[in-house]
Amino acid sequence: MKYLFYLLLALSIPLPALAQTDIVTPTKIALIKNTVGEASMSIDIQLDIAKNESIDFDHWINHPEDKPKVSLQYGDQKSDCPLRVRPEASAKNSIGFIVSGFTESTLERFLNRDHDNQIKLLVENDVRVNLLHTPDTMATSHLLVIKADVLNKMINDQLTITADDRSGFLTSLNNFYYYQNKVDFGVQPSQDTVKTSYILTMKLQNAYNRKNFLKCDDSKKGTPIYWSLDTRLSTEFKDSLNYIKFYPVNLMWENYSKKIPFQLSIKAGHESSQDFISKRAALDASITLITPNAINLTTAQSNRLRLKPVITAGIKGYYDYSNNVEAFTSGQPHVDGYYYVPVFNNYAIIFEGTAFYDMSTVRNPDKKVQGNYSVTLGAEIPKTGFKAMFKYVDGKSDINFKDGSVIAIGLLMDFFQEKK
Repeated sequence: MKYLFYLLLALSIPLPALAQTDIVTPTKIALIKNTVGEASMSIDIQLDIAKNESIDFDHWINHPEDKPKVSLQYGDQKSDCPLRVRPEASAKNSIGFIVSGFTESTLERFLNRDHDNQIKLLVENDVRVNLLHTPDTMATSHLLVIKADVLNKMINDQLTITADDRSGFLTSLNNFYYYQNKVDFGVQPSQDTVKTSYILTMKLQNAYNRKNFLKCDDSKKGTPIYWSLDTRLSTEFKDSLNYIKFYPVNLMWENYSKKIPFQLSIKAGHESSQDFISKRAALDASITLITPNAINLTTAQSNRLRLKPVITAGIKGYYDYSNNVEAFTSGQPHVDGYYYVPVFNNYAIIFEGTAFYDMSTVRNPDKKVQGNYSVTLGAEIPKTGFKAMFKYVDGKSDINFKDGSVIAIGLLMDFFQEKK
């Protein structure tokens, strides 16, 4: 009976009415960077509220579970930076918060004109904003809930690259990406169908630890480590132009702010012919530059982005342990070039080549500069992400030092959208 009495007593006491909760979409979001003192970014959220209501700016202090929880992400990797979020009073119909805990270089990479479009600022939870009745009671009116996915989309939209900025981004920074990431597949035609061969050419490069692009503390150095694969394979194993170059360790430093952007690279790996008769361990150091455009085959109506020529100069040291020679060490200075030239509305010409001088008398008894090149003609296949291609390759391999020439017809993958 005693417990029943207490229960009835508790039920008889009037409970305060629960505040109404509404899911809302902000009318506007502004991102403001601050590089004075501690690097930080302010995010101002503008809301549509009634005239007799005001935002409770102390709510996030009293209820920290309702304030935004924020993280930085590069590509698909979340940064380890322990970001700090603190409320910021704003206008009557706005509430803001300041995010800090990263370096100025990360902030610049995120928000400057040529910002890196792989960086994302993610709000991880739904954000609650408390509204008060004004000016009489200052009691809670109701809670507003802003869904995390809505907030993230609005933040992302603020960082969308304009057409002009995108053009600049692709023709400078993304040149490096496209040069190192391309795939084409072709058929080497023959009158004898038995001798028809299929060719796959592939060049891929990516970072193991992409989150190291985002620095929390300038005193902690973190250089992203890349891997790269450069290969030409065919069903004709003895094709002298076939090769496999795999570099599991590739350190790169870049500077995109100069008049001529550049990358420095030191990489270690293994190179071989497809049949693994010629093979060597290699260490390569090089500098890659983006140079001004020399050819314009577009028109005002074609609306095409013109990637600039990419030139690489470097020196390679290697230990050759091929099947047909006694093992030896040598060096090989080299110059490589790549130029993607858009033509009118739907066509492209790709020039690619390498020149090298091998210091070994075993591989280069005549002490000559040697090389190879390719010319690819491409035509866009609408709505597929591919180009039909006609490709001609000629010259001497820098691995087995044999001459060869090939004509192939096939498909070229389009790794970027070159239309503005």
